[in-house]
Amino acid sequence: MTGRADLPSQEAMNPPVHATGDAARADRIEGVLLGAACGDALGVPYEFGSAPLAPDEPPRMIGGGLGPYEPGEWSDDTQMAVVIAGVAAAQGLRHVTALDAVVRGWVDWLDGGATDVGNQTRQVLREVGVGRGSPHAAERARLVSYSLHAQTGHTAGNGSLMRTAPVALAFLDDPAALAERSRAISGLTHADPLTGDACVLWCHAIRRAVLDGEMPELAELVAELPMERRDQWAAWIADAERRTPSTFAPNGYVVTALQAAWSAIRHPVGEGSPVVTSLVAAVHAGDDTDTVAAIAGALLGAAHGASSLPEEWLEAVHGWPGLRADDLRDLAARVADRGAEDAAAHRVPDELHEVAEHLVALGLGEGHHFLVEGRPVPGGRSSELIGLRKDDDGTYEVWYVGDRGAHRTLLETSEWSAARPRFVEEVARLGESRGDWRPPRRRWWRR
Repeated sequence: MTGRADLPSQEAMNPPVHATGDAARADRIEGVLLGAACGDALGVPYEFGSAPLAPDEPPRMIGGGLGPYEPGEWSDDTQMAVVIAGVAAAQGLRHVTALDAVVRGWVDWLDGGATDVGNQTRQVLREVGVGRGSPHAAERARLVSYSLHAQTGHTAGNGSLMRTAPVALAFLDDPAALAERSRAISGLTHADPLTGDACVLWCHAIRRAVLDGEMPELAELVAELPMERRDQWAAWIADAERRTPSTFAPNGYVVTALQAAWSAIRHPVGEGSPVVTSLVAAVHAGDDTDTVAAIAGALLGAAHGASSLPEEWLEAVHGWPGLRADDLRDLAARVADRGAEDAAAHRVPDELHEVAEHLVALGLGEGHHFLVEGRPVPGGRSSELIGLRKDDDGTYEVWYVGDRGAHRTLLETSEWSAARPRFVEEVARLGESRGDWRPPRRRWWRR
């Protein structure tokens, strides 16, 4: 993605149908990208103290910062999100080919559009760019990302959380897929499980805000995370609700970035609408101001809508690749509409429902031991499980996801009579190996 021409053209756009809801919901959908972009542009001038900001002074879109940027111009936070949104609008985010397109878009952006890039993201994309001709860009990015994590153990920066908002719009009607895809897209550059957790939490919060029209309780959404880290995240969220945003600086770490953003939402500053006062609080958090404000802005826009943003912000906000506020409105609507179409087209076939219920009846946990793609998973997802899906061509795939996100196909077949027993046996084997499930005396399911 090298410029605006890589996004679907204005001439090719039909007026958005907003299959996902009424006019108020459409306003909230548009608010996700616009809120993030406005927060980004509002925080740009003050990033790492680039411009002074008195304790009682409201931030303004004056430009400058690390770019330097024009007044109202957004930074890499929104630039990377726009790449995700462009792919999501054009082809959805369900398949690996979409992730390949996202990574290729980021590599092109790094070469031709990036104004400010985090060190970790730059390192991963530079290595991926060396093999630019490879058709498996997402797999290469994931391998580089996890290799970097293995070498350093320090890959929990805020760079994947800042760009995650469009993923929520792509899966408003499919919470199970949202958890998986938000973690997968995070892992393209940030392998630490905490970065995936943060993206899952924030995307589910955005989803709930768009659907319900109100700010969700973030602590309730820790149920979407792996069991072993729920208590820690609940404690971090509670800490953010007790303390003010500036106490979480420095906030380049994904946990403190999320805490600062959530604290800003819970501790607004000054007078004005909830969106304005919370974004003022986010910028006053200091340190990585554009990123904290972009993270907070996406959720604020989801809850309160694009109509809650000041007109002067909407007139000023703009950025790579030559987009303005109305372009983000259209892009957000097309992402949501494409996501609704994909969700309707990916209804889980009856036979996959039946085998999932069979495993549950045996005492195996959905989301813990296994996942049938497309079924909503109650509670959090394990980082290691056996998956099952049915492709559009009728092919069944049985796959394994390891604790570091590695996806390995175990079986691809057009025969359900072969896919079912392999899937059930692999799930049973995983349950036995963990020691948290004992098989029935007669393994009659192998018939």
